[in-house]
Amino acid sequence: MPNWTIKNGANQPINFQTGTVPDVSGALKDYFQYMTFTKVTKSVVAYQLSETKTDISFWGLITPFSERQLGLLPIGERAWTYFNLFAEPVLTLQVDDVVIWNGKQTRIMGRENFTLYGYVRYSLVQDWDNAGPPTP
Repeated sequence: MPNWTIKNGANQPINFQTGTVPDVSGALKDYFQYMTFTKVTKSVVAYQLSETKTDISFWGLITPFSERQLGLLPIGERAWTYFNLFAEPVLTLQVDDVVIWNGKQTRIMGRENFTLYGYVRYSLVQDWDNAGPPTP
């Protein structure tokens, strides 16, 4: 009796073969707009707290959280303003970075790497004014 083997992709990683993951960056660029964030970095210089602000320009799209995303948040606070940011992979923000967007201080709460698809998704929340990033 022949040895029959069923072959499927269950045990293959997504990036096993190049070209197997759809690059949706072309479609997203139709929705992206040119954006500028101001990244706030805090440090201690000569025993004094110093803030450095750096402008970061990129192509991206901001959308509000859906009701389902808000309902799944473990913190129980719904009065804060939450956003999704879809951006080109060249934008390299990290969790807990603080940026100023539209005059509002905003904190990066999450980062999901979809560079195989041609974008990166960030979760942002409007931060308390002057909270800033933690000092080292």
